[in-house]
Amino acid sequence: MNARCTRVGVVVLTVAVAIAAFGTASVAAAASNQRTVTIGVIAPIDGGLTSFGRGIRDSVKLAVQQANARKTLRGWQIKVRVLDDSSDPAKGKAAAEQIAKDNNVVAVVGPYNSGVAQMMLPVLAKAGIPLVSPSNTLTSLTRGDDPANPVRPWPDYFRLVGHDGQQAVFLAQQAHALGFTTAAVVSETKAVSKGLADAFADAFAADGGTITVQQVVPDGATDFTDFLDTAIPTTPSLVFFGGEYNVAATLRKAATAADLTVPLMGGDGMNDPEYIAGAGPDAEGSYASSVGVPLDQLESATKFRAAYKAAGFASEPTNFGPYAYDAANAIIAALRKPLQHQKQLPKNARALVLSGLQAGGTSGITGPVSFDSYGDATSPTFTLYRVEGTPLEWKPVSGIDIHPG
Repeated sequence: MNARCTRVGVVVLTVAVAIAAFGTASVAAAASNQRTVTIGVIAPIDGGLTSFGRGIRDSVKLAVQQANARKTLRGWQIKVRVLDDSSDPAKGKAAAEQIAKDNNVVAVVGPYNSGVAQMMLPVLAKAGIPLVSPSNTLTSLTRGDDPANPVRPWPDYFRLVGHDGQQAVFLAQQAHALGFTTAAVVSETKAVSKGLADAFADAFAADGGTITVQQVVPDGATDFTDFLDTAIPTTPSLVFFGGEYNVAATLRKAATAADLTVPLMGGDGMNDPEYIAGAGPDAEGSYASSVGVPLDQLESATKFRAAYKAAGFASEPTNFGPYAYDAANAIIAALRKPLQHQKQLPKNARALVLSGLQAGGTSGITGPVSFDSYGDATSPTFTLYRVEGTPLEWKPVSGIDIHPG
């Protein structure tokens, strides 16, 4: 190559590098100036009830991906920040403390567990961050500790599913419809378990049923001898349990071994395949509720599943995925007006989102998304399941709407 060609080549190369550098700098500058807003997710991702947590996380991501693709918040990019709680209240509190320090987070979807929400709420409330749960059922989260005189303890908290007071009424109604007239009631000690059992006993008795015995056992109990020795002579037609599936399985096996073979009924904490795995053949004929409508029974199930699969998520959405998806979309809808024509995130963005959520009025794949003055869903739905089939599995029996108030 001659000298002139070499010089020309150097000049061309220099210009090309300069253009490339300028282009890279421009992209970097554009990226740094991009207006973003963040929705947090706190759920069991690494430990605990991970199947539910990952379905919640990915359903929120799907809602955000679709909103960004549609440019729902024109001029803004929505991000998702995910933190794990491992179904552990202490970890949930720590995650909430991290989220509270992130000024770009305007609201949080989660958690899955009510006990985790109890620990998170004081932290998020102090930071003014709205929390929207797709799954919590503990009544006191929205109504306080005195059922007779409900007071909303956390104005920034909302949930898309019915609370245990409503779930208990549903279960009592279903028990009567199935022909059960007497029930022995036992529960674990934790508030969400005992609260469900107490509310069931009250509702069942109010409808003319008889509670033959009612006891409380320690959380994680493995010995039900005292309860069974007391319950068996009363010849109940049903045993009602307030607690989680693993303890329910132990109770079911112990009751069968003691010749108390009447059906066992419980709430959503019992409705898990692991209950069947733990109780084995004794699980057949058991009943349990689930908050909301099963995914496969939603009118939009096919479209939602197709979009979820197309997004490439490895998790299953589970029945709570659609509620997390609607929670995220409700937050996005609440952001539209506050962010319109804004060059930066308003300092009161969290308060504006809270106001937007309370106003509600959006339509989701699970139905209308709106909240009453307590932050509860205005149209909660429950579904009853029964263990049956070969192999044994939880299958929906029926579902009815129960409206607050």
